Amino acid sequence: MKEIFRNVLRQAVSGVVQDRDKREEVLDRIEITRTKDDRFGDYSTNAALIMAKTLGRRPADIAREIVSRLKGISDDIEACEIAGPGFINFFLSSKVWEQALRTIHVQKEDYGRVLRRSDKPILIEFVSANPTGPLHVGHGRGAAIGDSLARLLRTCGYAVDTEYYVNDAGNQMKILGRSVLFRCRELLGEAVEFPSDHYKGAYIIDIAKELLETPQGKKFRDVPENEALKIASGFAGRKILEGIKDDLRQFAVIHDNYFHEQTLHDSGKIVSALEILSSRGKTEVKEGAVWFRMDNEDDETDRVLVRASGEPTYFAADTAYHLQKLERGYGQLVDIWGSDHHGYVPRVASAIEALGHPPAILKVLLVQFVNLIRDGKKKSMSTRSGEFVTLREVLDEVGSDAARFFFLTKRCDSHLDFDLDLAKKQSKDNPVYYVQYAHARVSAIFRIAAERGIPADMTEVDLSLLTLPEERKIMKHLADYPDMLIDAAAALEPHRLTFYLMSLATLFHAYYHDNRVLTEELPLRKARLYLVEAVRQVVANGLTILGVSAPHRM
Repeated sequence: MKEIFRNVLRQAVSGVVQDRDKREEVLDRIEITRTKDDRFGDYSTNAALIMAKTLGRRPADIAREIVSRLKGISDDIEACEIAGPGFINFFLSSKVWEQALRTIHVQKEDYGRVLRRSDKPILIEFVSANPTGPLHVGHGRGAAIGDSLARLLRTCGYAVDTEYYVNDAGNQMKILGRSVLFRCRELLGEAVEFPSDHYKGAYIIDIAKELLETPQGKKFRDVPENEALKIASGFAGRKILEGIKDDLRQFAVIHDNYFHEQTLHDSGKIVSALEILSSRGKTEVKEGAVWFRMDNEDDETDRVLVRASGEPTYFAADTAYHLQKLERGYGQLVDIWGSDHHGYVPRVASAIEALGHPPAILKVLLVQFVNLIRDGKKKSMSTRSGEFVTLREVLDEVGSDAARFFFLTKRCDSHLDFDLDLAKKQSKDNPVYYVQYAHARVSAIFRIAAERGIPADMTEVDLSLLTLPEERKIMKHLADYPDMLIDAAAALEPHRLTFYLMSLATLFHAYYHDNRVLTEELPLRKARLYLVEAVRQVVANGLTILGVSAPHRM
């Protein structure tokens, strides 16, 4: 809708601004927004205000000229009003909203979908939890955001790949290996003083039991400790990663690729990245260690790349990893990290710039913490202590649909209170139930019609009969769906779709409560069935992007 309207406005503006360069400059800056109150039209533009400085004229005079030139360009514009210092409000013809309904019925599941763009592919990296324990609800929120964002971008025509970065090298894996090794020794009857900073969850004991049943595990007492530690670490990492993949499958999340950090070490990619940084004068050796010379205004502190011991840091591995992403041909890198990584963002952006790439190629979404609430009480989460609620526990209790929807009910950078009791409630207070029920309710309308022998005829429908204010609001909201998707994709904000569906469900349920769809008057009944079927289709399309089911019965 916005693009169609922008083309109409472009024709009017072209008549006002004769100079081509000035015209293009103005058109790039003009904004077209959806009005929140129907009294002020359907769309509004700041065109006259933007053009005033360029042309040296009063905005109100320019607005009047634009309005006069719009006459005859499009029948879609029913009326125009000049408001405030020069804003132009547009009222669109009812035919526009009726055509939107017809478009939904023609395009069905493709409504809102955009043809493939020519942009370079986007790589979204998300979850990437260390394989040192099961996924917890915080990881679940990142998974819901990342997967829904990928679905959203693909719907809007972008080529997208998704990736999980497996941190299978470094100190955390060593701690994991020692944790399992200590539990193995306990199971073998040894008295062990378990370190306080190691992983204490029950899953560690389960892994130790499994390991002891393997041929390697039975030889623990006969091999040097370093070898035993390597065996324990590798076995535990593989088992935990298998569990993580299974949890994500249950959550309707399938990554296109799992990239292992260890390959960066084995392939020499880290060394290659450091050589590039050195050749560009971005490294410095101090006290035996290799440092990255930071000059980012958000972080001016130099950072260690290689310790004096010769061991690369996580920063060195991450630098090599992002270089490897770019070498694979991705034009945009989207990383979804926990909010505790806030200070790490300028560091990685600076490394990308130092490697010869624009830092803007990296977009980082920071995901705030989740407060899991059951019976009005918050649950604490600590992976090492074992006192945490796993994603699988949440899925077993409320299901994948509710979990995904709830994780997307707020911006990713806002704290989220996840109320398990509310997620299981069958009422309008539960947002996912309310949205899914809109789809199921329309399905029920058509089942009842079939039982009564009423044909669901969608041909020769007179949509001009849909004159009620609430019907017009629904039609306009349905027409807004494609623009909403485009804006959400551009902002990397899949939660906008959640809000949209909640608003649509509210409009529909209120309409259903106050009006009969299966009315005795045939032409009106056909029009109303046409309307509610469009609602069902858009709800289904939106829920698919969110990775949530659209049930026909509830």
